[in-house]
Amino acid sequence: MAGPGSHWRTGWRVALAALLLAGLALAAPIPTGEAHTCTPDPSVGVSGRLILPRASGLAVVGLPDRVVRAVPIAPSQGVTTGVASTRDGTLFAVPRFWRPPEHKVGGQDILLVDAASGVPRATLERGQPGEVLGSPAWHPDGSLVYERRVLSGSNEAVRIERAQPGQPGEILAENAFWPGLSPDGTLLAMVRFAGTDRLYIRPMDGGPERLLVDQPHMLSIAFPRFSPDGAWIAFTAASDPGAVIGQGRTPDDRLASRASPQLMAAWQQPFLGTVTALLGAPTARAHGIPWDVWVVRPDGSELRRVTSFADDDSSVTWSPDGRWLATFSAEAIHVITLDGTETYCVTNEGGYGAVEWLP
Repeated sequence: MAGPGSHWRTGWRVALAALLLAGLALAAPIPTGEAHTCTPDPSVGVSGRLILPRASGLAVVGLPDRVVRAVPIAPSQGVTTGVASTRDGTLFAVPRFWRPPEHKVGGQDILLVDAASGVPRATLERGQPGEVLGSPAWHPDGSLVYERRVLSGSNEAVRIERAQPGQPGEILAENAFWPGLSPDGTLLAMVRFAGTDRLYIRPMDGGPERLLVDQPHMLSIAFPRFSPDGAWIAFTAASDPGAVIGQGRTPDDRLASRASPQLMAAWQQPFLGTVTALLGAPTARAHGIPWDVWVVRPDGSELRRVTSFADDDSSVTWSPDGRWLATFSAEAIHVITLDGTETYCVTNEGGYGAVEWLP
């Protein structure tokens, strides 16, 4: 039985996470079909640096020249699953999945890494074997907000915490995941599960929550990211291609979504990339439930889809000036204007995990 305040749920997402942590040699099947691909554009009319997870380290993709520089992180072990940068770009928070020799199952810590050298300065360590710390976001005061997942068999407990490096964490929200912070650190965006995923926002000091996105066709929501001016929240969502887009949900909608095969597939997606990477397999080309980039105002208004790529496991980040979005998926890296009218294919070599865009 779950402890007080714990959130336990079953399903394909949990089953896939359990497979990942057990280190099994086969990933679960996903729906097959034609995967999205793009042809890299001759020129890319944006500038900056995209920071991406790659193997056990990071990669920096320069824009517009697209020169790639590897950033190894010592020791070379496990698989990085994302990156979050401090505002000045000097320190990265890097979640990395690995299995210590004395542990029977793997888990994930968050390394605090010097951006220039790739040398870890500190580590937020898992509390027990099989625990996963991930989805880090930096607060302006230097603390780190992140999610903690604890797996027990086919059950999962998840919560959002906050910690100063080297100090114990405090719980910000139970039964919530995918934290995102406003630029001034006063607002927390997060996802909760109730049949399908829902996007919420609340003050960091623990004030009342506000439901922003509750759409029955959005089976999973991930990577909420505030724009640099705080005027928008971008996120990625896996949508049921057979659903009709509506303005809300009824109890019947929730029951139908919970039973749909598309939902089962969507629950798999957040873990498939890491499973594939751990196994050393090439980037998946089988196409699962489609993910795209959406935006919404912090008051819940003006919800709209920005892309129609239908990619696998896409993440999103903002350009430093807030005019562009970058999306990183299994198939490609794109940059897109906020209104979706201008798009560049940066590369048709993709991957999995959170991405950052620095000047």
